[in-house]
Order: sequence, then structure tokens, then C-alpha cells
Amino acid sequence: MSLIPYPNVPPLPGVPAINRNSAGYVGADLNTAAPPLPNNLFGTKWAITDASGNLALVPDSFVNFEYKNERKIPNYPVEGGSFSNYNKVAMPFDCRCVVTCSGNGSMSKQRFLAAIQNYLDSLILLTISTPDASYPNLNLVHVDYRREARQGVTLLLVQLWFQEIRIAQKSTAPNTAEPSGSATVNTGQVSPVPPSAAQNKNVLGQKDAINFGVINPSSWD
Repeated sequence: MSLIPYPNVPPLPGVPAINRNSAGYVGADLNTAAPPLPNNLFGTKWAITDASGNLALVPDSFVNFEYKNERKIPNYPVEGGSFSNYNKVAMPFDCRCVVTCSGNGSMSKQRFLAAIQNYLDSLILLTISTPDASYPNLNLVHVDYRREARQGVTLLLVQLWFQEIRIAQKSTAPNTAEPSGSATVNTGQVSPVPPSAAQNKNVLGQKDAINFGVINPSSWD
């Protein structure tokens, strides 16, 4: 039996750390890259970073990742029981991931949960980097975690939900001491309509109306 070589088993999830030789054990830890580098999972890089590119959360591994993006097409009814569509609105996308933390990696369980709670209560924008794409301007909106005996009672399985935040354009209106001193700013299309004949008759039928100012009621006919 001693002549039978051991198979070359990579350290993947579910593979136990078996004693191969007297030199030590083959570990199953997926966190092969230490900060400030992103986590290395199966030779690909995953990370949750802040606006400065620093690692915001350092889990032991990413177990699951989901991305959802959709568009809304409004519709309205017309004659004959039919309907018509107009416009197409891009909704903010969602990212959901499941990560693990055993407390033996770069972050302890207490520090890991405290960091998650901080991002949940704040307006800080994060970026999730995956081997396929990066998803910026995300805010943490949902957290739940659990421990399971079949997956290690000391291992935290944390589910994180992120939502895209659309950055609004800043106002270009000049700063004034009083609101009344602010200049008129058109934020949309303006379609002026000339007055009708009845409106012109009512205005021109009054004395001093040609000034389009305050009219003295005593000057009316």
C-alpha cells in the first residue's frame, strides 16, 4: 500500500484536510490572498471595496453571487380595449452574495459583523469586483447570517444584498442670499403658447392694460 501514490487533490470546498505526509496537512482555506489584494477564489479575484479601492469587507470566501437588472416599460389604455407602450426606464440593479467568515482569516467574526452593520446603517458606496465584471455605486440594504451544524457551527454564512445608487446631477443655479434673488432656471422643455383671441379681447378691453401692470379698478369701463 505504501507504493500507491496519493492523488493530486486541490484544496477546494468540501475536500477535507488529510494528512498527506509528515510535512503537514493540505489546507482547504480559500483565502489565499491577503489584504490589500482581493480574495482569490479558484484562481479568480473577488472583492468588496470602497470608493478608494480599499477592501471594505474581507470574508473567507464567496459562496454565492447573484446579479439582477431589469427595465420597466410603462403602458396606458387606449380606445377599443387596447393599450400602448411608451418610454423605457432603467431600474437600479441588485447584487446579492453569500460570504463566509470563520474568524480565523483577515477579520474576526466580531469585526466582520461590526463592519457589515456600519455599512448597513451608512450611505457609503461600495464596489463588488468579480472575474466577469465590477459593479460600482452599491449600498448595502439587507443583511442576514446564520450558523449551521453541517457546515461548521463556528462558521458564519452571511447573505448581503446591495442596490445600485444613481448619482443625481448637482444643481447649477447660482447661490443667492435670498430665494427671491435666484434666477429662473429651466430644467425641461418650454413650449410657449400664444394667447387666444378671447384672452386678447379681455386684456385689450381694459384701460391701461397695454402696460400689463397693476390696473386701477376705477379706470375700468
